[in-house]
Amino acid sequence: MKKALLIVGVLTMLVSAGTLMAKTDWHGKFWGDSEGEWKGTLFGKEQDPPYFKGEWVNSDGEYGKLYAVLEYAGHGIYKIEKGIIYDHKGNEIGVWDGYFDENIKPGYAEGTWSLPHSKQIGKWQGQRILP
Repeated sequence: MKKALLIVGVLTMLVSAGTLMAKTDWHGKFWGDSEGEWKGTLFGKEQDPPYFKGEWVNSDGEYGKLYAVLEYAGHGIYKIEKGIIYDHKGNEIGVWDGYFDENIKPGYAEGTWSLPHSKQIGKWQGQRILP
């Protein structure tokens, strides 16, 4: 009985570790008509579809959330299919696009963003945070 519980416990730890390894943390900057920083987690090809969840804050102290549905393009590259920018109240205020590349060490990401209602546009760039 103890051996069975030990095996179940070890398998549970391995599955949990695999789930944690699937998460990739990223951070970076954005600039243009507004500038600031962003950070978030990429939930990779083990998810269907892969996606990104994150946060942003600009130099004026405004902040919000980021979300993107991704397409795995192969070879460690994730393209943003639909990226949405939210304000701190959860209102959709803009869009973003680009890609994440896990092949370039430690990982490289870039793209563009826009807030159509305020006619602000810009670019973003970042990298993966290695453990």
